Amino acid sequence: MMFRLRVSFAVFCVLCCKISVLSYPQGAPVRTESCINLQPIHMDPLTNQQVPNQQGTTRPYRILVSQQQYQTCTSNQQCGLQPLQVSIQGQGGLFRGFIVQARTPNGGSRSWGQFIPLQTGDSKVIQCQNGLTLTHTANNDKNIVRFAWIPEPGMREQVQFVATVVQNLRTIYPGVYSAQLRPVGVPVMPTTKLAPPTTMSSATREPPTTTVFNNAPFKTAGIISFVTSVIAILL
Repeated sequence: MMFRLRVSFAVFCVLCCKISVLSYPQGAPVRTESCINLQPIHMDPLTNQQVPNQQGTTRPYRILVSQQQYQTCTSNQQCGLQPLQVSIQGQGGLFRGFIVQARTPNGGSRSWGQFIPLQTGDSKVIQCQNGLTLTHTANNDKNIVRFAWIPEPGMREQVQFVATVVQNLRTIYPGVYSAQLRPVGVPVMPTTKLAPPTTMSSATREPPTTTVFNNAPFKTAGIISFVTSVIAILL
């Protein structure tokens, strides 16, 4: 009986270790699912199948920034003079993992700028195919993660932080956004919609002529002639 208990306990420990490894406790891997889609990859150790991500609906997390503007720069040294302070926070809920990038609000998957972890042992920078990315280093429960961000030399894009927060092995919260960051001194171009294509008939149509003004002299002459004729008959 004691032997069976020991064996069961050993199997339990092995499974726990496998779950810990397969759920990437040391951060998101450099793969398309993580870097481009910001989706975690969790594998079931018993079936060796990917665990489907169940998306939460209440979004008990937020991203806060120290300011909504950044200073443009031309060199790495200049860019590092004014880093922005950023934090991922739980609003009454803990989380175990995350992946965050700085992207343009109008779409695109490129991650802009550079990330600097501010808390030892909580986060790390990985080099994704679409740019630098910040992710967790341990899957312990946490309520806040702080980091700094600096723009790239020559960068003039408007960006915002977008993250996927992992609450546990099976529940994630994608689409956690920060406020938008605007470059100082760079006019923000409003989003414009493309005009509908012009049809051939409207393109070749002649502008309307001002017939009232063009025909006015002729109408006046006709009236004068008519009045003259009536007077001649009466006389």
